[in-house]
Amino acid sequence: MIREALIYLLNPATPLAKKYGFLYSSVALQHRYERCKKIWIPHLKNCQDLFLEAVNKLPQKKSVIILGSAHLHEIPMHLLVQNFESITLVDVIHPLKHHWLAKRNSRLKLITMDLSNSLDKLDALTSFADLQELLSALTKEKLFHFEADLIVSANILSQLALLPIDALEKKIKRPLTLEEKDLVCTAFAENHLKNLSQCQGRKLIYADREVIYRDPKGEEIYKGHYPVDFAGYKKLKEWMWMLAPLKEASKDYSIEMKIEAYEG
Repeated sequence: MIREALIYLLNPATPLAKKYGFLYSSVALQHRYERCKKIWIPHLKNCQDLFLEAVNKLPQKKSVIILGSAHLHEIPMHLLVQNFESITLVDVIHPLKHHWLAKRNSRLKLITMDLSNSLDKLDALTSFADLQELLSALTKEKLFHFEADLIVSANILSQLALLPIDALEKKIKRPLTLEEKDLVCTAFAENHLKNLSQCQGRKLIYADREVIYRDPKGEEIYKGHYPVDFAGYKKLKEWMWMLAPLKEASKDYSIEMKIEAYEG
């Protein structure tokens, strides 16, 4: 608890990131990794193997950009340093260790950025129609543009919609229906893919496409998915990731994800 409190106090974060709990979530994610890293090994190995395969196909290895870098659990820093001259990490929150590394290593650059460009607009939402209008407006914007030899979108497609959904549910005092959530998640993900496609460089995408909740007996309680169109990308592999075994997130259920990897 003391270590978590110190990290929370010392870790740089924008007021918006603190307001919406990104800093707390970042600290919590690292502690979940420490508790679950043995069971995460198959998932992490798949991510790292596919990353190295992508690296080996590159005509040159000067620069890499990681979108949704977080703690770099899927692609450890040592693999980035070994393979690229310039490393750029993009996220709403960068952990304290990455701030320290960036100060000591000129090859590492941190960009603090909301890749969905929606967080500063959430206070204005008062209905589901408002959120739909925001999504429509965002499709007309250039949300981000990067150039690098390799650009990795690291398991963030489904995450982009979580905060807008949570913020709206609190405003309207009701949970969105599964159909509404699927529409929102799909729209945010497809907007991310559209902007990613316009970036210059080879792309590697890790995307969680399904989430499965199971009871203590292993029976399926709920399965969620979003029908994102990956047109223009080549599917490389899919696998299951035990994100939270029983008693990690809850004594009543475990959480498993279906991950798919694409290149473009």
